[in-house]
Parts: sequence; structure tokens; C-alpha cells
Amino acid sequence: MIRVKNILSLSLLIFVSCEFHTAMDTLYPIPVLKVKMGEEKAFDLSNYFRNENVNLLYNESLQHISLLGNQLIIDASSVTSGFENISVIADGQPIHILIEYEFMARHTFSFESEIAKTVGVMGGFNDWSRSALPLLKHGNQFSRTVFMSPKKHEYKFVVDGIEKIDPENPVFISNNIGGWNSILDLRDQNITEPGMLVKNHHKGNWLYFEYLPSNDGASPQDWIILVDNKELHPDIFDLLSGGGVKVNISGVKEGLLRIFGRDSKGRMIPENQTIIRNGEPLSSNSDDWHFAIIYNIIVDRFRDGDSSNNKPIHDPKLHELANFMGGDFAGIQQKLDEGYFKDLGVNTLWISPIQKQPDSSWVEWVPPNRTFSGYHGYWPIEPRKIDPRFGKSEEFHSIVKAAHQTETKVILDFVSNHVHQDHSYLRDHRDWFGTVNLPDGRLNIRQWDGDTRLTTWFDEFLPSFDFPSAPVAINQVVEDAMWWMEEYDLDGFRQDAVKHVPHSFWKSLTRSAKIRFPEKNIYQIGETFGSDELIGSYVNPAELDAQFNFSIYFNSRGVFSSDQPNFSDIEDVIAENRSTFGPIHLMGNITSSHDQLRFSGYADGQIQFSDNGTARSFDNPVGKIQQLSTYSKMANFHAFNISQPGIPIIYYGEEIALMGEGDPGNRRMMRFNISDNEMELKKTFSLLNGLRAEYSSLALGDQMILYNEGPVLILLKKYFNEMILVAFNNSLDSKTIEIEFPFETTLLTKLIGPGHYEMNNKLIKLTINPLSHDFYFSKK
Repeated sequence: MIRVKNILSLSLLIFVSCEFHTAMDTLYPIPVLKVKMGEEKAFDLSNYFRNENVNLLYNESLQHISLLGNQLIIDASSVTSGFENISVIADGQPIHILIEYEFMARHTFSFESEIAKTVGVMGGFNDWSRSALPLLKHGNQFSRTVFMSPKKHEYKFVVDGIEKIDPENPVFISNNIGGWNSILDLRDQNITEPGMLVKNHHKGNWLYFEYLPSNDGASPQDWIILVDNKELHPDIFDLLSGGGVKVNISGVKEGLLRIFGRDSKGRMIPENQTIIRNGEPLSSNSDDWHFAIIYNIIVDRFRDGDSSNNKPIHDPKLHELANFMGGDFAGIQQKLDEGYFKDLGVNTLWISPIQKQPDSSWVEWVPPNRTFSGYHGYWPIEPRKIDPRFGKSEEFHSIVKAAHQTETKVILDFVSNHVHQDHSYLRDHRDWFGTVNLPDGRLNIRQWDGDTRLTTWFDEFLPSFDFPSAPVAINQVVEDAMWWMEEYDLDGFRQDAVKHVPHSFWKSLTRSAKIRFPEKNIYQIGETFGSDELIGSYVNPAELDAQFNFSIYFNSRGVFSSDQPNFSDIEDVIAENRSTFGPIHLMGNITSSHDQLRFSGYADGQIQFSDNGTARSFDNPVGKIQQLSTYSKMANFHAFNISQPGIPIIYYGEEIALMGEGDPGNRRMMRFNISDNEMELKKTFSLLNGLRAEYSSLALGDQMILYNEGPVLILLKKYFNEMILVAFNNSLDSKTIEIEFPFETTLLTKLIGPGHYEMNNKLIKLTINPLSHDFYFSKK
């Protein structure tokens, strides 16, 4: 048994209140720095500076770690898996940084060909670079041995410049744009998972954390307890029987309480986080972004409230789906005044771009060279003018004011990567932009990844900024963003095409926003398609608060839409996501978006992931919903997002299962004259959103997967004295599942609909109706 404080030695420093506040004021919490075994990696600690300049000093004698300016360089070429706790001096105060060395699995890629000259491998592990991982040729055999994270990977071979799936691998998956990727599953090489620490209960100034052991019975050997980056003195916490810990927070007014552990097998026990506000664990409130529910509106497609500003483009080649349809500010204002968004339970509106768009149609470069307009707002031709088809400036002012009066925030979609060729900036400052021609003569259009990620154009008429070569362009576009925020009292931005814009731009924008609007709690969420590592590289205090959580979305949408679902992989997906973004975060959880197939289309069986969603929009559009199960599948998917860390995002129309394909068919006009089935789904969305607002555990609680086999998923969220059990059945049959409840409780009360369970022991037998979800509440 571990006795109180008789624990493996930690380099704990004396906790002095003034020192803690100084350290907290110097740096934001630095997350666990993850380094793969065998690699050298540099981390920019300036991403966590609260002030523009912080003096850093590193004096420890570890030869594989060095500090060069603000760059912490870690060489893991000869380090085994495990973790280290190092100390860095920041403006004279010691801070602690945790480093985790990730185990890597060995794998050999091979490809046989008598005629191929070059073969490479591209995948999420190298951000789909076509040139980063060439194979070595030996006769007709191309091969290369690499070390990779022990998880499931998607990949393709690049054979003489042509992308191909692995002919020797029968396992493949849709790439979401009409093609396929091969699947490599290395999870069987992973090390056994450690136990976890869970928020048990809160009593007075003490927070109690219970240790749940791993399957191999390893016990905790030491704990590291920080507030932000400052280590707590041993007198501030006590160990509990069973390996848990209790922490006294009487001296902590604001900050992030972070508890890490090492178990008897040398593994890192995952970080447990608690946000402290005003001396208490954060609880549900409408002002904190952790409790936001975002509703995404495409202005032109939401509601036509003023027909006098309708000015569609007259071009016989322009399909009505790709033309302006009349949605405007007046329509949004009408729904605000009617209480639509409040009734739905959302508290944030994300408005699509509203800058002035061209008055003509344009033919896209990629075959079959369809004709489009700028109805969506992503082709700006003026930096600070509103498109008159959307409405007037005073109307947008009115929307923001009316939203704020109902405690609803407003974030605006901002386009920073590119402009339309009719934009005044291109006319007056051609040197701010790159060229569309590559050195080899190819057009650099939609070359999304690899060496062209930061230079590619979206089309011939959409020039991208060359920010690295034109710092003055960064200053100007940042000033434009600040103008929109100040002029309309915005609460944040949705940032477009994040990975195609350099980090220097995002740092400049975010720094300017914090200086100009210190009283605002600004939220910025970005869009990046790529690996979690790439997505996460933009999420830090110096850049963005969040991005869309595509790894959760892409790995869960198929399960929730399927008639033969299998949740067996979801535990690994959630664990990997937690490891990347932390147990508490502000990432955006979606069911659909304006770039993805409408969930209802494939849940209803009318479109497949492998289909070209754009082609289907024009040539073979989906019809009305045929299967009643589609509404239940949509409800289950949204309920899942409600249960997860991050911010649930509702793409307009999801609350009624609006049908659609890909772009532009996923942007059909919103309907408000709805059927009984659509009305019931909307009511379910409202009820679920209400639960998210009321129960802190859904946003902030520790998550445990209790059952994930076949069509059933049962998870538990625990936030000190509050527990929520969430059960999903995504099949057409009723399911009864017996599980062991991990905590003592006597009563589980159903939160939607009547019902409860009285418990005499930890075994519980749940009956879940077909295509349904249940939320149960228990209080310690």
C-alpha cells in the first residue's frame, strides 16, 4: 500500500502564492510535449507566452534536451518510451514541462513493379506528402522500413506520380472525395494502456480523484500535480488508499489543475485536468466557450427575408444550386426574433463570409469545368464591404445586437488565404500574391499537401496570398480582421483554409486581437484537413483555440449512419483524440459541414462515401428521406457529439435531417415548413442541447468507455459529484446489455423520458430501444 506522501521522489518546489501567480501570468499551460521515439523535434515555447517577451533558461544536464532561444529541442534518437518532468526558468520563476516519448512500431512498405521508376508512400503520417517517403528500389521491388505510431493509418502509393492503393492489401476505405485509401492497422503492436485518474467528488476545498487500475494491475508510483505549469508543494495534496489523490485548492483562484502519474510499469498515467474559476471547478455557464453550442448558417441558404435584395446571376450555364438563392440578414433576424435559436438551445451563431462577392459567374479549373458563383461568400472582392445581396451594414449590426441580448455569441467566417481576382488588393498590390505556375510548368491548383501546401491556389481566379514574401500583406489582412471584430462587436472567427496559411499570420492575428480587445473572450476555430498532428500544430494560445475535430467525425459518421454498425474501434479513436488534444478542449464536433456529404443522404442509403458528392449534386441528386431510421441516426450522432469534449456544431438543417449530397447539394435552402418527423427530430436536438447546457460533466467530465461492441456504445462521464451514463443503440433491434458500473451509486435517473434504475451493487442491466440513446444521471 502507498502511504500518504511516502512516494517516489519528485522535484517539488515550495508553493508560495505570489510565485504561483507570477508563473501563471508568464505562460499559458504548456501541454505534454509528445516526441516519437527515434526523432528530434523542436517546440516553440513562445506559443505559450502571455506577454510578447519572456526570458527562458534551461539549466538541467540532460544532453538530449536543449534550449535555443524559445525553441525547446528534444532528441529522442536514443530514448526509450516513457516520460520526463523537466524544469525551465521563465522570467526568473521555475515552470515544469512534461515530455512523453511515444512508442513506435516497425513496419516495411513494399511495392513490386517491373516498369515503375519511382514509388513513394503518402498518408496521414506524413500529411499526405507525395515526396516525403520515397521507397528504395531493389530490382523489381520497392521497399522501405519506417517507424510509425501503433494505430490505424490510411495510405497510398505514388507510382510514377500516380496515386494507387496497395494491390497487396485488401483493406481499404473511402477517402471522402470519390476515391479510396488503403488501411494499415498497427494497433496490435501498441503497449498495454495504463490506468486512469478520475474526478471522484468535491468536498469543501478538497478535490478527490480516484485511480482506476489498468487490466494488468499496475499501481501508481508517483504523482505530478501542477496548476498551469507550476508544481504544487506536497502539503497541498494527500494520497488516498487505492492510489488516488486529493488536492486542496483553497490557494488556487484561477488556473488549470493538472495531475499526471507514473505507474509501476513506467508508463505515464494520462493527464487529468480541472479548470478552476473563482476558486471552484468550472461549472456550466453561458459565457464560457466550453459550454457553447454553435449553429452554422450559410447566409444565402438560410432564409430569404427581403426579396428586394435578390440579384441572382444570369448565366444559362449556372445551375440554380450554384447561384444566389436569396438568403439574407433579414431572414436571420426574423428567426432570431421568433426565438428559433433559443428554442433549439444553441448559444452561438457562426455566420458564413459576408464580404462583397463578384457579380458574375466563373468556371472552375478542374474537369468537368462547372460554373459557380460566390453565393457562399468565399470569393471576396472587397476587404470591408458587405455583399448587398446579403443585406446592409446596419442589418448585420442588428443581428449581432439582437443575438447578444439573448446571450448568444456571434462568430464570423473570415477568409485570409485568398481573394477573387477582381479584389482591389490584387489590382493594387500584385506583389502580395504568389504565382499559379510551378517551376515544372504545372498549375499549382488544389495541390493541397506537401511542398505546395502554403502556395497552392483554389482556382485560377482565386490567387493565394504569399504572406512569407509580403509581411505588409499580413499586417493589412490582420487589420481587416480587427476592423470586422470592432465594427460589429464579434465574439470570434471561424478561420478558413488554416493549413494553407503560415503560422506567422495566425500569430499576428491572434496577438493583435488580444491587444486590441483584452476584455473580449475571443474564440477562433479553424478548418484543416490533415493529420491530427498537423491540425493540432495550429491549436495553441498564440494561434487558434480550436479546429474541427475531423478524426472523431470521419471515424464515427460511418458507424452512426450504418445499418450494421460496429463501435469496436471507437474506444481507440477517442483515446487517440484525447492524447492529441487533451481531456478538455474546444475542438469542434460536427455531423456534417458545407464541405462534406450531408449525413442524412448517406444515412438514408441514397449516397455512398465513395460517391463524388459534387457530381451527384448536379447529375443524380438525392430525394426525400425514405427511411424513418435516418431521423434516429441523426439524433444518435448529435447525442454522441453532445457527450464528447469539445463544442457541438450544428450545420444548418441537421436539426431536421435536411437532405443533400456534397458541395453544392449540401447547401440546399433551409426549410421551416417541416413535417412531423422533422419536428420530432428538432425537439430531440433541443432536449440534447439543454442537457449539454445543464450538466457540466458532458463538456468537462472524465470519460470511460464501459461497452463498445457491435451496435451498442455505453460511456460514462464523471465530473466530481456528477455522473452521466450515456447509452447508444444504433441497430434496428432492442439490446439488453449488462455492464459493471465503476463507482458506488444507488440510483440512475433517466434525463430524457421517464425511467430510472435502482442499484444494489455495481452490476447494471440496461435495455436500450432500437435506434435510440439514453442519458442517465447520478449524483454522489
